[in-house]
Amino acid sequence: MSASNVPLLLSHEGSADPYAVYRALRAEDPVHYDESTESYLITRHADVAAAYRNPIFTSRNYEWQLEPVFGRSLLQLEGREHARKRALVSPNFRGEGLESWMPLIRQNVRQILDGGVQKSVDGLIEPLKPGDEVDLLEVFAHHLPVSVITAMLDLPKEDESRFLNWYGHMIAFLANLTKDPEVHRKGIKARVELREYLDPIIQERRANPGTDLISTLATAEVEGERLEDEEVKTHVTQLLNAGAETTDKTFGSIFRHLLTERSFFEAVRDDRSLVIPVISETLRVTPPSQMNGRVVSEDVEVSGVHIPAGSLVHLVIASANRDERRFAHSETFDPYRTDFKHDKAFSGSGEHFAFGFGVHACVGAMLAKNELEIGVNALLDRFPGMRLADGFVPVEEGVKMRAPLEMRVVL
Repeated sequence: MSASNVPLLLSHEGSADPYAVYRALRAEDPVHYDESTESYLITRHADVAAAYRNPIFTSRNYEWQLEPVFGRSLLQLEGREHARKRALVSPNFRGEGLESWMPLIRQNVRQILDGGVQKSVDGLIEPLKPGDEVDLLEVFAHHLPVSVITAMLDLPKEDESRFLNWYGHMIAFLANLTKDPEVHRKGIKARVELREYLDPIIQERRANPGTDLISTLATAEVEGERLEDEEVKTHVTQLLNAGAETTDKTFGSIFRHLLTERSFFEAVRDDRSLVIPVISETLRVTPPSQMNGRVVSEDVEVSGVHIPAGSLVHLVIASANRDERRFAHSETFDPYRTDFKHDKAFSGSGEHFAFGFGVHACVGAMLAKNELEIGVNALLDRFPGMRLADGFVPVEEGVKMRAPLEMRVVL
């Protein structure tokens, strides 16, 4: 494939293997206008890093891509407004604030592995045990982050199935590059239902605050300013979707890499110092969120290409993370690589862009890291002989969000 015959990103060929599209574009057309997404695709690592730093690349696109479902979130804010609102939220997801939530993560991992996850229809899942053939995503990955988040919010365990439903429709809305009206409708409906659910809870936590995250958001002050009810709902919605989706999809990709190349599974099972490199390398080579949208506020030139003011631009994380100019054997999954620092891969430092970069780096990155680390270790402890189910080949799907939709394994 060359840049002269690259398929549209949303075509069958393009969406089946977007990495091949990005490889051709990086080589010959690093800033490419894609008609199917009506956007400029920026595909090289250095150009993506520069765009993240450049205030011309604004988050105004979130007014129609995110706000209808997520509300006006931290991702949209700029300058002082962003700094003040982030200051209310970020302490809960790093340092001592994060440490206080670690027992909840460990507790939820144990409950899921012991069969304590409630299915929306069938009730309790049968206890997981070695030799069972299961979809690892269905019985574990989908549930862990939602369980952790609802625990952080001090919400009833029995409401987790409702949150899973809302979260699924909201993420589908976010990834809806084809503008399917039914996906749009269900996303809006999920937003309305979630916010109606939160209304009385926020009022009760303002009156009788506890140590949970809703109470923290409802009562915290920065320079005498508190969050309005709608802002609290927005942060909860953003946490549910951003926090859950990254962790959920990354679990599937981690075990696709480990079980497809069995030597990696055996290596990390026997040497747990490899767990963090495996997680960070998975996020580099197969990030769950494959691109971030931006709108340029004025005319700008990137790698010799003129982008007019008002244009939609996609910073293609999935391509930048595989840029041959930045990483050796860049398209190969290699947890032993030494050309970036694994411990900085969760900081938004630019080692790779799975959690964004700079001031708009994901506030929940360290929470996701700890969920993934604890979850992977627990699965390796409990199921040291895990393998892919006979005849099953995991396949990634998606363009904006991408990961396996199923991971059938024998535990």
